[in-house]
Amino acid sequence: MSQTPVLLRPDVVVEPLVARWYAWTHLISPATAAMNVAFRHLRLMDSFLDAPDLHAAAAANPALRGGPFLDLPATAVDGIRALVDETRARQAPAIAFGEALRDAVRMVVERADGHAMEPLYPALPGPVRGVIELVYTIGGAPDLRVIEPLLYRSPVYDPSVQGAMIHRTASDLRAFSLSTPRLRRADAVEVERPFADGAYDLLARLRTQPQPVGAVLDGLGLSGADAALFRDFLVEAPAPVTPPPPAGATRWRYFGHACVLVEAPDGTNALIDPIVAYECGADPERFTLADLPERIDYVLLTHNHQDHVLLETLLALRWKIGTIVVPAGGGGLADPSLKLALQAAGFPRVVELDSLASTGHGDLRLTALPFLGEHSDLDIRTKAAWLVEAGGGTLLFAADSNNLEPRLYDLLRPLVPRVDALFIGMECAGAPLSWLYGPLLPWPPERAKDQSRRLNGSDFPRAMQAIRSLGCDQVFVYALGMEPWLKFISSIEPDDSTPPMRNSSALVAACEDMGIPAERLYGQAEGWL
Repeated sequence: MSQTPVLLRPDVVVEPLVARWYAWTHLISPATAAMNVAFRHLRLMDSFLDAPDLHAAAAANPALRGGPFLDLPATAVDGIRALVDETRARQAPAIAFGEALRDAVRMVVERADGHAMEPLYPALPGPVRGVIELVYTIGGAPDLRVIEPLLYRSPVYDPSVQGAMIHRTASDLRAFSLSTPRLRRADAVEVERPFADGAYDLLARLRTQPQPVGAVLDGLGLSGADAALFRDFLVEAPAPVTPPPPAGATRWRYFGHACVLVEAPDGTNALIDPIVAYECGADPERFTLADLPERIDYVLLTHNHQDHVLLETLLALRWKIGTIVVPAGGGGLADPSLKLALQAAGFPRVVELDSLASTGHGDLRLTALPFLGEHSDLDIRTKAAWLVEAGGGTLLFAADSNNLEPRLYDLLRPLVPRVDALFIGMECAGAPLSWLYGPLLPWPPERAKDQSRRLNGSDFPRAMQAIRSLGCDQVFVYALGMEPWLKFISSIEPDDSTPPMRNSSALVAACEDMGIPAERLYGQAEGWL
């Protein structure tokens, strides 16, 4: 039996965790991870311990989905209490650093008055001394810069808290990722390995490349009850299927949200913002990992939000990715380096591109274009729209661009080829500043300011201006977070009455009135250029 070739069942979820919280890049980057532990995770768990029934009731209310409530029954109190104790003990260096970093930001804001910063350095809290630089913006506002590479070489970065929970699923439903830790469960196997470990590549290859069951169990270090349970996640391998040759034309395939695969005529390809669903028998129809090519030449990431950089899917693809291309940026507290985080997670080839810089080979050319907005007016530079030239076709993936200044696209028009297909997000009623960035702020923002500074993409008028500026032949609205497999990271419920749905419907209708084919994407779709 140990030599029987097996594959991982297509309904098996490999959920990456950092200290039992769903892993995203802000939990890998040391500074943002430290502040999330100190000012999100511990506070949420302490709140649950104070009022478990309130949390359970709030989590069951669809109107409060995505709010600061643990989606756990009140009976989970003992498990959460144990996790709080474990967190305070095991992540003590990160907690101390997060608290010191917040104190440093407060001190700089309160004491820097336009004079030289030099006298402030000796007053910095001990844990942050030597790893931050105090600066002024050109307009004179005080700020600080984190020297991230040093933090990855310090006790603040602890890859031993990284791991994964492996289980089968019969639906797309999961507890919301930002507010609910994953407690141990009887139907799951856990792998306690850093993300850079080859165990994740073994699991990923096991979806398409059969391995002897004994080698799989040995490679994952499983024995006893865990090994017995894991065998239920495996199926004997069927006869191999020869993949079809390249189609000889440019094809795009929509995998949900902002995930699109572009395949050029010569077979080279690029995958944008990978978020790929599992086969679980649920509606709607979807493409899955099995629908991706054997090799992915490029992965393009538009910006460092959890619905565009999904570590779960990236780890499932790492073994077949040639190059990950990310926008150049980083340095600010709210803008950690995406390149450093991915390299720390074991991705060997990560390339940064500045705006208007290009890479590619064969029939594929990839260019980073600037986009405005969607980050609550924070100084975040790790964001790019991607212009993909594939054979004779040109596609622009504008992600969550908020066209705050239409002249930007007027200036870009002479610099880019004609756009055959524009993919644009329309999440024009995004969450407030504190929803995602709250743990990083020195003080809670005033409510009116928090509600004003939202994570908004373009609405109908702004998107229409971009379409006119660029002269697009086709328009596809995407990245609305509507697919059910997105709810655990987006918390969005599809509803025709919401501003994004109303605005996207208006955009599609206006485009068709102008003779421009347009569609709002959902579930799966594909097209040819």
